[in-house]
Amino acid sequence: MAEEVKDRIIRYLQDAHAAEDGALSSLKDIAAEATNTDFKAAVEEHITVTQSQADRLATRIAALGGEKAHGKSLLNSIIAKGSGLLNVFHDQEDKQTQDAIKLYALENFEVATYTSLKAFSDSVGDFETAQLADAILAEEQLAAERILRVLPTLAKSAVANVAPQATL
Repeated sequence: MAEEVKDRIIRYLQDAHAAEDGALSSLKDIAAEATNTDFKAAVEEHITVTQSQADRLATRIAALGGEKAHGKSLLNSIIAKGSGLLNVFHDQEDKQTQDAIKLYALENFEVATYTSLKAFSDSVGDFETAQLADAILAEEQLAAERILRVLPTLAKSAVANVAPQATL
């Protein structure tokens, strides 16, 4: 049986909401451990933006008669926490660089999510959802650009904790 258009939009919104909700926990952990002031500021600002995005998505889901998908948010949080365990033996600079790489990848995942949501919503005439997706898309692109700008500085700071070699 084919999925109804409204049900699919709700499902896409639930997926986006779960990604934002799951990311909040990771963002807070990353901000708490960040030592680079530019990186910390970027992450802290995006925590506020991410909470706003989750709230706006929840409002849109409710307006369409749906409910948030709580299980997906929990799963995303667990995956993020598990990823953090992989870095437990890394030095602070390396961990911060790895966190920035993962955050940049997450932002680009979200860019793709909102690009798809906007295109689908536009094509079925749900311009309110398309407008929401477009607004969040711009926020995610800005966050990704900000993380990318600080990434080289973070990677260079990790050099201090690497034993020098005579030749590479």
